[in-house]
Amino acid sequence: MVLHPHQFGGNGGKSTNHDHRKLLDDIEDDKKQEHYVIVISLDIQGAFDNLKYDIIRKELRKLFTKSSISETLEDILSNRKVAIQTSDEPAMWKQTQGCPQGSCTSPLFWSVVADEILKTDWPKEIHLQAFADDFAFVFSGKTRRELEQHTSFALESFKNFTDKNEFDISMEKSQSLFIGKLSRGQVVRWNSRPIKRTTSLKYLGVILDEKLNWI
Repeated sequence: MVLHPHQFGGNGGKSTNHDHRKLLDDIEDDKKQEHYVIVISLDIQGAFDNLKYDIIRKELRKLFTKSSISETLEDILSNRKVAIQTSDEPAMWKQTQGCPQGSCTSPLFWSVVADEILKTDWPKEIHLQAFADDFAFVFSGKTRRELEQHTSFALESFKNFTDKNEFDISMEKSQSLFIGKLSRGQVVRWNSRPIKRTTSLKYLGVILDEKLNWI
């Protein structure tokens, strides 16, 4: 399987450095056109823990014709059980979600599902990238109104993706950063709730401030 080029996690030959470089390149290209720019990071709450097996199977069947590889991948998700020891005896139930981070297959299963939103045919003023389950948007617009339209459209599309796959966004960890002259930027909302605005945004271990200095 070939991962989307804007998926930098678990994608051979790519790293957080490549992710950071693309993010900064997109911002700088937009600023050269004297556009308003917003960066929004979205954190999916417990992404790997909440990855549903039925959804993974559905996406696998879209990508692979029936083969020994596809059957093996689906078998990994079959007949999984969770057991805990109670005071009387072990209790067991069927596991229908959850892919442990660090396993060989988890990045693949996540990427199969995340690929749908990454391959969206976005307008040129909207850039989306990811490192595994960490997503970042870069929006630009010639006017504040245009910028607002782009952010609203993209966030609505992303919400459709999260709703379809039964994910929740962590409002505590998601942030928006207004670059340059947008000192009085509009409030960016997710499902009617404002996304926290910050003057410095932490993304994949580094901090980007509104003057484009990596700290």
